[in-house]
Order: sequence, then C-alpha cells, then structure tokens
Amino acid sequence: MSLKTSISDFLKIDELKDNLLKIAESKFELKKLELLAKVEKLLAKIVMNVLVAIFIFIIFLLLNILAAAIINYYTRSYWIGYACITGLYSLLFVLFHFCKPWVSRKIEALIADIMVEEQF
Repeated sequence: MSLKTSISDFLKIDELKDNLLKIAESKFELKKLELLAKVEKLLAKIVMNVLVAIFIFIIFLLLNILAAAIINYYTRSYWIGYACITGLYSLLFVLFHFCKPWVSRKIEALIADIMVEEQF
C-alpha cells in the first residue's frame, strides 16, 4: 500500500469530494425551486389582477351605459345621454394626452416601488 492511498483512505478525500459536490447540487436545486416559487407567485398575482381588471372594466362599462340611459330618460332623448358620456371621455382623453409624460413617470415609479417590495 502506498503512502498516497493510505493518506487518501485516512482523510477520505473521495467521500469529502462527493459530499461537497452533492451539497453544491442541492444548493443549486434549492435556488432553482425558490426562483420557481417566486415566478409562480408573480404569475398568480398577474392573473388575479387581470381578472379583477376585466371585472372592473365590465362593471364600469355597464355603469356608463346606465348613466347615459338615465340622462336620456331625464332629457327625453335617445342620444343626448350617450353624447354627454362620449364628451366626458373625450375631455378626459385630451387631458390624459397632455399629461402623458407626468402619468408615465408616475406609473414607472409605481412599478419600480412594487418590484423593490417584491424583491426584498
């Protein structure tokens, strides 16, 4: 038996090497699973927010039609209520168009804040 094999057997270097390799693989798998869990959570939030946005949009649309119908009823007209609602949204569109850079900065700041909160 040579000196090298006896020292190797005594220190069990091969086992240590295998164990270190297994630990590294386990840590990699753990990080992968943690990342997958974060992605799943993020996708679930996105899907839920999209569903909520769709429901809010439908409710908002129906409330606008109701408001136009009420205006039509009180003005005894078939179209004045819809024209008023259309004019209101046209005015809002013009205001939004002129304030677009400000709104864009606010949205970017909000998204950055959300990303920082989710990350830490």
